[in-house]
Amino acid sequence: MNKAVLVATIAAVSLSVTLNMGAAIAPETILPESTLAVLTVRDLQKTHAEFQASAMGRLFKDPAMKPFCEYVGEQITNAFNSLNDELGKKNIKLSDYKDILNGGAAFALTSVKLIVSDSTVEDVSALPLFMAEINGGSEKLKVTLDDLQTKLETTFSAEDIAGNEFRRISGTNDDDVTLWIGASGSILYVAASQNSDEDLTYTREQLGKILSKSTGEKLLADSDNFKKHTQITTDRNYAWLNFETIFKNVKEIVVLKDKEYVQPTDTMEAMMAPPRPLVIYNTLGLDALKSWSFTSRNENDGIYSYSTLLCPANERRGITALIDTLETTDCSPAEFIPADPMSYVKFKVNFSKFWDIFDSTTTEAVGGMKMMIFSSMEEQLKANPTEINLRKDLLENLTGEVIVLSYPDYIDVKNNSTPDEPSFDIQSKKGTIILLGTKDTDKFTSTAEALFNILNPEMSGEFMKFFHKMDGYVVLAHDSEELPQVKAFLEAKGKAQENSLAKSPAFRDAAAKIGGFEAAEFGYLNTKAFVSNLYTLWDKFRPIVIANQKNSGIPEELTTALEKLPAWSDIEKYFGISVNNVKVTPEGIESMVYDPWPEGLEKPVAP
Repeated sequence: MNKAVLVATIAAVSLSVTLNMGAAIAPETILPESTLAVLTVRDLQKTHAEFQASAMGRLFKDPAMKPFCEYVGEQITNAFNSLNDELGKKNIKLSDYKDILNGGAAFALTSVKLIVSDSTVEDVSALPLFMAEINGGSEKLKVTLDDLQTKLETTFSAEDIAGNEFRRISGTNDDDVTLWIGASGSILYVAASQNSDEDLTYTREQLGKILSKSTGEKLLADSDNFKKHTQITTDRNYAWLNFETIFKNVKEIVVLKDKEYVQPTDTMEAMMAPPRPLVIYNTLGLDALKSWSFTSRNENDGIYSYSTLLCPANERRGITALIDTLETTDCSPAEFIPADPMSYVKFKVNFSKFWDIFDSTTTEAVGGMKMMIFSSMEEQLKANPTEINLRKDLLENLTGEVIVLSYPDYIDVKNNSTPDEPSFDIQSKKGTIILLGTKDTDKFTSTAEALFNILNPEMSGEFMKFFHKMDGYVVLAHDSEELPQVKAFLEAKGKAQENSLAKSPAFRDAAAKIGGFEAAEFGYLNTKAFVSNLYTLWDKFRPIVIANQKNSGIPEELTTALEKLPAWSDIEKYFGISVNNVKVTPEGIESMVYDPWPEGLEKPVAP
């Protein structure tokens, strides 16, 4: 049996056994604080049971989904057929290994390191690491691996790493994948590396340091960077990304490029030349980004999801300082917002502050180039008899309130294909409505029109077709017969709607679950309308996809799977609504999403 099949065998065994788990895992108590990324399922059995009881779990068990699920399952099964045949010859059954593991599982990317020379990045080293709870500890694993290598008629290399026996399955070429499999206590570890001497040595060293907790760093769980993600608890699955590690390595590359930078001697060339790489990097303020996490929890009334971006206020500058332009406000929908949008988003931004930050950042980063571009625009404005004060009449005329509504886009696809060549004419109009709060709507609109007339007079008329007036707002939207919901909104001109979103009990109840409407941003999504629109889009674009199947690179299996989806009317009951909010804190940005149980869908009875 060749090495590729050996690796596939181990992967298949790992997949089969990780589906039979019960106790929790805590990779943050094992990994060092510089770990780049972690994806953790605390308890796969519990997670699987929660999914089965969820609306989406119920959807996949619906008889209407059976053709789709069976086809997708068949494709997955077929992918393992050749391996299964090979294993059968060796009297190997994956079911024999299903009781090895018992608990949660995690995947991490850690020990990331750039190898640089004076002029270039030579290599990037990292340790991809799979971890899982194991029954019987290392002795049980040794017996299992001995059994596997006997049946496979091969020998796995064995070596000691931090007092633990690891088996190594190596390829024959330097760029082949090598698997390292071992256990420490009740935790199974599976690492991967290339087969070169450098990668093998690096993996051996880093794996040993992690197992012996001698990396010279704090554990991830003990680092301030991780502990501030308070929504990560011992019973929740989570994803975590370490921006500090990312930008530490990015900065090494930037410093390398900065050493090569040569400032032009000619003044004009120097103004138009890109600035020093290190200047751009420092100006952007990326070092303020520390980490991001996502986690969720299930309750009987729905699913709550949380994400946190750590970006301390005292370190924000450049683009990260734009976070501070968001202002907490009442994001509840006014009564002129109808009940039928596919989505609703409201937030408030300090546009003057936003512009000042953008202006200073771009001046510092690309000052000369920016000066050349803006001086040309200023000359055009000065040459025009119409006096325009962009800051006063546009920027300071905005209240900061922004509302975005979306309806399904208008799509029309005409088939002009011949037997020899596919050809389609696609026309589309966006069903998006943007409302900008204004102090003087007439002045804002007239200034925008004057600006377009100066900068691009040929297109000014087309631009202004998107501008509409409403009391206290400039509204940007298509005014089109093909978009009746958008047209109806524009014609209402801010009149209170009898059926408004604000009056929807389901909407208000969902908003209350995430603390109400006081936020830097609040969003609503009619998931049912959104998925229904995806069905409509597939119907529109299906002829194009099928006609271009051979040349597009789209797998035929994907098209066939989509064709086996049930009619929308058979499954729409599984979809409802979703709400979210965003809050700016001294530590960064926190977001919460709530997906309530779909109205009208029967809830499962607790055992």
